[in-house]
Amino acid sequence: MESTPVFGTTISGIQYEDRPGAYAFLRDKNNQLAIIQTSYGFFLPGGGLDPGETHEQGLAREIFEEIGYKVLNANFELQAIQYHWSAHYQKHFKKIGSFYTVEAVPTPGVGLQAGHSLLWMPVKQATQKLNQEFQRFAVEKTFRNSP
Repeated sequence: MESTPVFGTTISGIQYEDRPGAYAFLRDKNNQLAIIQTSYGFFLPGGGLDPGETHEQGLAREIFEEIGYKVLNANFELQAIQYHWSAHYQKHFKKIGSFYTVEAVPTPGVGLQAGHSLLWMPVKQATQKLNQEFQRFAVEKTFRNSP
């Protein structure tokens, strides 16, 4: 069995809070990947799970909240870990990311979360833009043969 890849640097004496999350590989009809831009940078759609949520429930909630899409289907691809300082939460996290290939459609009348922009870009460009190393890795590994 393959071990889970780990990214980021840990700092001695710092407590890292486990933060399970689920992230989407959502592509449009031109095979461009959905990327969310916020004031903190560029990220895959998705995020941390709420207490009691399954990965699939959290993924569907996050995608709906961020971009107003309804998830039709989600297939697990891989997991990766990122040690990370969150400026938003002012905490150190051990982000345990589960990555899914997702089919989703826009929900009529539902827009983007405030402060979020939805961008569509080729996979190679997306891997250059994404801020977090574990997300770049996940995209590269999943789409290594894509343009």
